Amino acid sequence: MVFVMVTAVVAAGGWLYWQKQQVPAAVPSKASLPKSASLVITAKVVKDDFALDLDAIGTVQAFESADISSNVTERVTEITFKDGDFVKKGTPLAKLSDSEEQAMLASAKATLAEEEREIARLQKLVKDGAAPEARLQERLTLADIARSKIRESEARLADRQITAPFDGWLGLRRISAGALVSPGTVIASLDKIDLVKIDFSVPETYLGRVKPGTDITASAETLKGRRFGGKLAHLDSRLDPVTRSVAARAEVPNADLELKPGMLVMVTLKVEPHLSLAVPERALVPIGAKAYVFTITDGKARRLEVKTGLRKPGVVEIRAGLQEGQIIVADGLVGLQDGASVQVTGNYTGPVKAFDPVQGVGAGQE
Repeated sequence: MVFVMVTAVVAAGGWLYWQKQQVPAAVPSKASLPKSASLVITAKVVKDDFALDLDAIGTVQAFESADISSNVTERVTEITFKDGDFVKKGTPLAKLSDSEEQAMLASAKATLAEEEREIARLQKLVKDGAAPEARLQERLTLADIARSKIRESEARLADRQITAPFDGWLGLRRISAGALVSPGTVIASLDKIDLVKIDFSVPETYLGRVKPGTDITASAETLKGRRFGGKLAHLDSRLDPVTRSVAARAEVPNADLELKPGMLVMVTLKVEPHLSLAVPERALVPIGAKAYVFTITDGKARRLEVKTGLRKPGVVEIRAGLQEGQIIVADGLVGLQDGASVQVTGNYTGPVKAFDPVQGVGAGQE
């Protein structure tokens, strides 16, 4: 029994020793395994237009706007426009009763004609010495009074002819023929809107960067994101001490009349636009307070520190660390180490589209 037990122990020890010798040959260590190249997508460093975007809420105003009203209290005899008509300056819009003024004008003209005949007769008499000079001067004065009466009557008649003060589009008609109107009674609104003004506020901290002529874009939710380009026209001379902002006004072409007075719009100012190097935002590798990108040299990844600047959707400005035309890694950065072998599988074509809740799906790269 002792012999059998000793023999079994020796045999087991020999078998374990043989197994240990076989493991290194059958299963090589991880250090001896060949490293496979990381699959990456590359992008080229290019120049892009960067600007500090200042967003503000604005209100659309007509370039010229007026409520058409009467200067006198009188009854309307005729309406000569329709709702929404485009009219030129001086176009008749409404006519008020003017029979009394017409009679006064006719009377003044008749008086002037009589005085002119009397003046012609007296001039001959005075020349012949048959009439005193004073009578001629009296008639000349009466003639001047008659001319004044004519001008007064013509002015009163003009007040009864309501015309357009400038080119523009009429709103809804507020009165009908036969209505009695008085000063302040709105007959219709008139707006010039082929060019509109947009009023908004600029924070005090941006005053040194914003000046007349700065490009702006405006968009309205009701117009499904359509953007209108224009320029900043004026800045107010005073700041609001409560909001610490200054009122600003931009002028925006509106040829198709889509922007309406009173409409709420989002205004974006392009403050200090400039060209600078740009890379896809997804290519950045932040480590602490620093930012890095990976370039490719001889099939190897090389990590470089960069200094970033402004950002816009999907793109970041590079102020130092790269040169135009360099190739960087834009995708495949997970686990990528400095000096690792890389294999390029494609080129970066654009940022991922935002999720569209209407369509219910998100798009891939553009």
